[in-house]
Amino acid sequence: MSSMEIIEKVNMKIDKLIHEYELLKKENQNLRQDLDDLKNRNDELERNNQDMLLRIDSTLTFIEAKHIGK
Repeated sequence: MSSMEIIEKVNMKIDKLIHEYELLKKENQNLRQDLDDLKNRNDELERNNQDMLLRIDSTLTFIEAKHIGK
C-alpha cells in the first residue's frame, strides 16, 4: 500500500469521524432543547400546583371561618 493510499484512508476515516461528531453534536443540542422544554413545563406545573394548594387552603380557611361563625 502506497503512502498516498494510506493518507487517503486516514482522511476518509477522519471525514467519517467529523461527520459522526457533527451528528452527535446536533443530537446533543436537540436533547438540551428537549431538557429545557421539560424544565419549563415542570416549572409551569409546579406553579399550577402551588396555585391549587393556595386555593385549597383559602377554601378551607373560608369553610372553617364560616363554621366558627355559626
